[in-house]
Order: sequence, then structure tokens, then C-alpha cells
Amino acid sequence: RNTPTAMGNTPSLKKEIEDLEKKGVLTAALPGNFAGKEGKHVPKVEIKGDTAVVTVPHGMDAEHWIQSIWVRDQNDALLGSVKLAHTETPTLTVKLSSETTAVTAYDSCNLHGVWASEKIPVK
Repeated sequence: RNTPTAMGNTPSLKKEIEDLEKKGVLTAALPGNFAGKEGKHVPKVEIKGDTAVVTVPHGMDAEHWIQSIWVRDQNDALLGSVKLAHTETPTLTVKLSSETTAVTAYDSCNLHGVWASEKIPVK
């Protein structure tokens, strides 16, 4: 598996993410029509010093994969994002500033929509 590289927050990428979020965001507590799929779709966040490491425990193949991952801070500012091919590992590492107090991770599955983690405090 290839490991993806975080992309810059270009205007076109920000628009793409905003369009995805407008379609609705699912969570572990509110999985919509996809109850039972939370375990493989809700992104996992681990804070390691001044970075947030996001992983998604989802299989990756040509028919069903995680298309993108992104992270927002406590003010909904986009901290980092990555677009993925089905051959890549669904992970993203984002550098956190000293002003970051919490992060929320998101991912987009090509079949099951956008999913978000809970807001994770940064200590």
C-alpha cells in the first residue's frame, strides 16, 4: 500500500470538501441509513505531540474506498487534507499549531458518504 501525502488547502480543494460536507455528515451517533457501518467509516484520531494522526479502518479496493480525509480545528478551519486512490492507505498526519485546542477528522467513502469523528481535545 502506498502512503498518501497531505495536500495543500487550495481553493478548489476547499470547495470540494465544502460540497461533500453539504451533502450531510454521518457520525457514530448518527449513522443515517448506514447503521452498522460506523466501525469502518468513522475516522480515528490520535494526538501525538504537535500532530494529529488520522486513520480510517476501511478496506481499499477499486470498487469501494476512502476518497479523501481532512481535519478541521475548533473553529472549523481546514488544517489539512488528502485525496486518496484505492491503492493508498487511508491515513493523514496534520501538524497542529499552539492555538489548536480541538480537532475533528472527516473522511469521504465513495459508497457511504462523509463521516466525522467526535471533536478530539488537544492537550
